Amino acid sequence: TDLTLTDFKMDLGSYLKNHEEELASLPLGAYSVAVDDELLADSDLQAGAFFCLRSENSKVAVDSTYALAPHFIVYVGEDGSVLLNFSKTRRILEIFKKLALGHSSPDLAAHEQWANRTQQGTDMGQYQELLSKAVAAITGKAEERGVESLFERGGTAISKDSYKGLNDFEVVAFMAVLDGGAA
Repeated sequence: TDLTLTDFKMDLGSYLKNHEEELASLPLGAYSVAVDDELLADSDLQAGAFFCLRSENSKVAVDSTYALAPHFIVYVGEDGSVLLNFSKTRRILEIFKKLALGHSSPDLAAHEQWANRTQQGTDMGQYQELLSKAVAAITGKAEERGVESLFERGGTAISKDSYKGLNDFEVVAFMAVLDGGAA
């Protein structure tokens, strides 16, 4: 397995060349919506949301082999379960690519379904809850790694004030994945 994510970096580099201005104009927190019953049926995944987060806390430390730091991608199911944690970066990117490939513009039907669910984006309670689960998954993993480091040469990777929760992260972007049968 290529842990450097070279193939994804090459795809991204190519995309950046052709869409630099468009991407530069996107605000933080940009989002999209996808409906993919085929993907959901063919995997152990369920509807939910991908979150791409950036750590704003220099004390959030992860294993030095984690290629995307300070960025983290987490997939959380609608029920709040973390289906793919940031440590499963390759799998997350493969699924994300499968959802997005061939779509050069937003899926208007998916966005309409999402707008109906969220009252045109004014009721984001469900997604805020999913976001908090994503952050807990990241900090929980980081804290777990920090606790493990207590028994390694070189000291610890955490302290009692290492994590403050949601305020430690900024939402770079997210993608809601809806079940086409859901209203």
